[in-house]
Amino acid sequence: MKRRSRRLIGFTLAAILLVLTACSNNKGNNAQSPVQSSEASGTASTPSSPTASETNGMNADGKYDPPITLTTVKPQEITVKFTDGDSMENNVWTRAYEEKYGIKVKTLWSVDPSQYAQKMNLTIVSGEIPDFFRATATQFKQLADADLLADLTDVYAKQATDSVKSLLTEEGNLALDSATIDGKLMGIPFTTPSREGAQALYVRTDWLKKLNLPEPKTMEDVYKISEAFTTQDPDNNGKQDTYGLAVDKDFILLTGFFNSFHAYPGSFASNLVNFFLKDSSGNLTSGTIQPEVKAALGKLQQLFKAKQIDPEFGAKDTTKVYEMISNGKIGMMYGPYYTPLFPLQGGKDKDPSMEWKAFPIFSVDSTPAKSQTVLGVDGYWVVKKGVEHPEAILKMLDFWNETFYKNTSDEIQRKFNSSEDGNQIWLLNNIAAYKAFKNVDESRRIIAALDSKDTSKLNAEEKGVYEKILKFQKGDQTNWGWAQIFSKGGTMSISDYYRQNDLYVTDEFTTAPLDSMVEKQPVLTKLHAETFTKIILGLAPVDEFDNFTKKWLELGGSEVLADVNKWYKTKK
Repeated sequence: MKRRSRRLIGFTLAAILLVLTACSNNKGNNAQSPVQSSEASGTASTPSSPTASETNGMNADGKYDPPITLTTVKPQEITVKFTDGDSMENNVWTRAYEEKYGIKVKTLWSVDPSQYAQKMNLTIVSGEIPDFFRATATQFKQLADADLLADLTDVYAKQATDSVKSLLTEEGNLALDSATIDGKLMGIPFTTPSREGAQALYVRTDWLKKLNLPEPKTMEDVYKISEAFTTQDPDNNGKQDTYGLAVDKDFILLTGFFNSFHAYPGSFASNLVNFFLKDSSGNLTSGTIQPEVKAALGKLQQLFKAKQIDPEFGAKDTTKVYEMISNGKIGMMYGPYYTPLFPLQGGKDKDPSMEWKAFPIFSVDSTPAKSQTVLGVDGYWVVKKGVEHPEAILKMLDFWNETFYKNTSDEIQRKFNSSEDGNQIWLLNNIAAYKAFKNVDESRRIIAALDSKDTSKLNAEEKGVYEKILKFQKGDQTNWGWAQIFSKGGTMSISDYYRQNDLYVTDEFTTAPLDSMVEKQPVLTKLHAETFTKIILGLAPVDEFDNFTKKWLELGGSEVLADVNKWYKTKK
């Protein structure tokens, strides 16, 4: 579930339920060239007044004549069904590329997404890489170090449309910076909306009403609610078998809790193994070893001793905890924006009286709490060195942006996005990037339509969500989750609040893992997991955190920090 959850935030919310069941950096050349952006449905914008060298082999409208052929590889999602003789090489997206641009795409292989990275590693080792493909951060660095990638600096500056540049820089230049090596743009970042995934606090409001408790406004309120949910029998079964706060063995559900203490530890259960912050001297340090983490662990130990945390949390992953939540045994949890659909909708289906409400994370003091987020990049689109037309991937990316995000035509949506039977056709694209706040912007339009009853400005996907909310308002509880996300005051409104107030702390390390990380991480991860768990369980005093910090540095952390700062100096 952890891998799939991470991928969710890059997808449209209309696809969530289906998907769930499935270097040294310098600033790149981001100079804007004169371009024209088309808002027409399903059409792509093209740079204006290209030079003769830039149109070699292309018509005036930017179409290659004769057509060119590019090879690629890609994951094949289980939510895509081929009909009418279509295939990975012959579908509405590939036909559109050829018709509009004269670009033929030949897929050399496709595999289940869970196997893609490994298959790509084998392909790289073979030396026979395709013309363009998506690489992980590690693969990207390896390919660049081996001088196997095309330099896209000038291509991007001259050929990328304003529309594409806006898509890739919605959160600033960090994504492009991460794809820049020695001053050269060596790939196009596969951007994802990581900030939309910042955790909120979810509270069972039906229990609040039952116990005559007000909604939380501070962390002290959260503690009082946790105690009441544990001790005052909110499920009315005569037993003390409920818990105030959801905690899993990997602490995935505690990110928002730590952030309330201004603590930003890395995770020992995901790709976010480390989280690097600037210290008072301007160097990078690990968020895992900061004193704010100790304070958060101390409070968690208190909650555990007060029996407000499941005593068996150390043996339960998120799936097991979600089962407890659905069965009505936990009253608060931290989670991302899609939490009302999963896992809370499952609890609502079992018990229609169950009600949850999301709140922004609270601070333990007068300083506003900020959510930790990672760089919104889930890999890089790269072009093999020597490919004659590397700019072709920018044309396809522009088509994606105009077709997927900008059109309001129901016909185009059904053709390129998703069909009425739920076929996720949009996953057949050969290059994509996701807007940083796509769902936030979508929620604004849906809320406006709900207020005005005017749906003329909604695209097909948004109309679908709008209709689900109307069904919920008429009593259809199976659409409760959609209403909790997109209605006024829902989880996307909280994401919008974080966005408007810039309540984020972003990991400063934005390149592939360094050699020392790969070498030292296993022992550091084990130390991290064991120490934090022992402290919460009360098997070690809170002051054990100080010994943990020393051991972390001695067992390889110092070497990791030295290498990270060496990279950081070259980046600056």
